[in-house]
Amino acid sequence: MATTDFDDLPWDSFVEVSEKGIFEQVFIKIPKTRFEFVLREENREMLIDSAFKSLKKKNPEVTYNQAVRLAKLMQTFARKILER
Repeated sequence: MATTDFDDLPWDSFVEVSEKGIFEQVFIKIPKTRFEFVLREENREMLIDSAFKSLKKKNPEVTYNQAVRLAKLMQTFARKILER
C-alpha cells in the first residue's frame, strides 16, 4: 500500500474531536459556500498560498509542501461537510 501525505497525521485525535461534536461546532459557523470555494480546482493555488501564509505566522520555517498538505486536508474536510 502506498504512503499518502496524511499517514503522519494524528487521525485518532481527529476521530475523537469529531465524535465529541467539536468538529461540527467549529465548522457550522463557516458558510457552505466557503467549502464549495475550497473544492474548486481553479482556487487551489490561492488555498495553498493562504495556508502557507497562515502556517508561516506561527512557524517561519514551515515549508510550502506542508501548506499543500494542509490544503488537501481542508479539501477533505470540505467534502465531508458538504456531504451532510
